[in-house]
This record gives sequence, structure tokens and C-alpha cells, in this order.
Amino acid sequence: MIQCSRFKNKCFLKRNRRNFMNAVILGYGVVGKGIEILSKSLDTINIKYVYVRKEKEDLPYFTNNENIVVQDDVDIVFECLNGLEPANTLIQKALKKGKHVISSNKAVIATYLDTYLELEKEYGGSIQVEACVAGGIPFIDALLKLKRLEPLQGFEGIFNGTSNYILDSMQKNNLDFEDVLKDAQAKGYAEKDPSNDIDGVDVYYKTKISNSLAFNTPIVEIPYYAGIRTIKMLDIKFIKMNNKVIRHLSISRQIGDKIISIIAPCCMNESDFLANVPSNYNAQKILSNSFDTLGYYGQGAGQLPTAQAMMQNALDTLENKERKIIYSTPKEFDTSLLKETWIVRTDVSLEDYYPILKKEANYYWIENQDMSIIKKVKELDQHSFIALWR
Repeated sequence: MIQCSRFKNKCFLKRNRRNFMNAVILGYGVVGKGIEILSKSLDTINIKYVYVRKEKEDLPYFTNNENIVVQDDVDIVFECLNGLEPANTLIQKALKKGKHVISSNKAVIATYLDTYLELEKEYGGSIQVEACVAGGIPFIDALLKLKRLEPLQGFEGIFNGTSNYILDSMQKNNLDFEDVLKDAQAKGYAEKDPSNDIDGVDVYYKTKISNSLAFNTPIVEIPYYAGIRTIKMLDIKFIKMNNKVIRHLSISRQIGDKIISIIAPCCMNESDFLANVPSNYNAQKILSNSFDTLGYYGQGAGQLPTAQAMMQNALDTLENKERKIIYSTPKEFDTSLLKETWIVRTDVSLEDYYPILKKEANYYWIENQDMSIIKKVKELDQHSFIALWR
């Protein structure tokens, strides 16, 4: 049963538990097809239309009509597009009609989440983003649930399966970066243009979203981040010789009204939980006073894991159990909150720029430095390799 209640002269749908919802899918790529597959096992979610590019309209329920997101008989919009447009336009149209938007598009959510939450509040729909971060791992759900009791200290983890596959394969199989990347592309783990994965852009988007949800703050910009593009086999050998394992991490902390995030490769001890995450898997740790560390592990991307996360959001909507994203006080990004030891491989002499803890060949250990070292080192030598050393 649906009732209309009025607030500020607007009519909002007051819903009891529903038995059935109509949905549309925006985008028929890997994830969109996954949603279609999983929806066939449910009699509670009906896919009415799939929005595709005009040249892809080859099935009766395929359409290029953007107005499907505002039709009266559509309840849920599964947004599976890439990039900012037309995704942003369609999401805003849907939210202004009180629809429930479920997105896997990390770029658009990391850019416009604040706007979508305002529209959710004004028009009575919802925006849900579980699938934007960590795919089939219920990491976002955990953040939204755990922070209700106490402020979270932070989180850290592996958020990109492509980078993890490359680093894991280089270490286990002694293969060069370029060879492993080609292998990852052949297996479907890496895109034809892998830049977002190997340059850290994908993790940058995911970290911005996770920070917002974990720390109850509007989206906060992250000024610097490092990927794995410049790692070489000689770096892998050097890291192994020092009894370390390398993974690409996102590390975030909250201290008072300030937050910090470091996105970079990290050389860590073999005993670390994250050091043992194989292949294209993801893993995260959530940190809190009451439970110390809580770990998550699984497939962070892929057709069915990501579609599964979106369908779970849809079922929550059906049962009126959506986890609402609520902001409190905006947090300030403070690079000085985390100062770490770093290792840098470069042909440039760094003695004039930093106090050097140790030097071996063209590797420098530099301690007690914040994340701004990423920017400085890349300015000095664009072919350099930089990583945390823990």
C-alpha cells in the first residue's frame, strides 16, 4: 500500500513493505547484464527497460529514451553506466521524481554524491552505492552499520583487483609488468585502457566515497595519489630481498574533525592480512575502538559480484530497509595526520630534498613524511617508483 504524506507542499510516497517493484537498467555492459541475470531468479523485481546507446537497440525492451527513469510505473533505477554523462543527468532526473537509484558508477558518485543526497532529502527517493566500492564485498554496508554506535577510526585495504593481480603475479611468477598486464587484459581483469586501474584513479574514486560514508562528511578531495604504472621487475626483486610483499592500498584515518587518506603501493610484512590477498581479490580492514580491526575479503569486481551488491540494495528498498547516508560535520583533509616511511627508486639525488634514513643503490628510505612526497618525487622524476614501507 502507498500513502501520500505532505511536507512543504510536496507529496511523498509513504511506503509499507511492498511485494513487487519495476526497475530499469541504465547500461547493458558487464554489470547491467549481471543484473538482468540475477533478476530472473526473483519474482519481486521486474526489469521493464534497458537504456542503451541508439545503435544498441536490438531487443524489444531496449531503448534510448531517457524518460524511462521518470515513468510513474518505475520504482528502481539501476545505474550501470561509465563516466559522468549521461549518468549524472539521468540520476538527477530519477531522484527528482522520487525514484530509488542504485549505482555502480564510482566516478559519478564520487563527484556528485552530495547533490544526490540533497535530492533524496527533497524528493523522497534514495541513492544507494554499495556496488561502487569493493563489488560483492559488503564493505559499504559495514561502514554504514558500524559507525552508528561510535566514530570509526578508519579503514585500509586493497580496492582494485587489477592492480592486485598484477602485483601478485609479478611476485609469484617473476613476470614483467607489461607481460602481466597483457595477461590481465586477456582474462578480462583489466580494461583495454588500464589507466584508471594502474594509475590509482579507480581507488581514488572509491576512497572518496568510502571516506564520505565512514566519516559522515560531504565528499572531500584527495590531493595526491600513486598507482603502480612505474613498478619494474627490479623493484619486485628488491622488495622480496628485503622480505616484504607489495600491495596497492588505500589507507584512511579520522582524528577529530580531520581526515587523511594515502593511496599508494605499500611494502609490508608477509604476516599482514593484506599481504596474503591473491590474484584479483580485494580485502579491507575497518578500525574502531570497540572491535579493533574487522576484516573483509572477496571479489571486489566482476559481473555477478557487483550485480549481487546492487540487487541486495534493491531488496532492501523493497523491504523499506535502505541504509541511509547521513552527513554530520564536514571534515577537513589534513595531510599531516599520517607521516610514514617511504621507499623511492629514482635516478635523481634526493639528499637535497629529504633527510635520508638509508640508501642502497638508487633506492632511498625516507621516514616521517606525509603524502605530499608523492607529488614531489613525481615532479623530480616521472619514472620513479614510490611506495610506503611498513
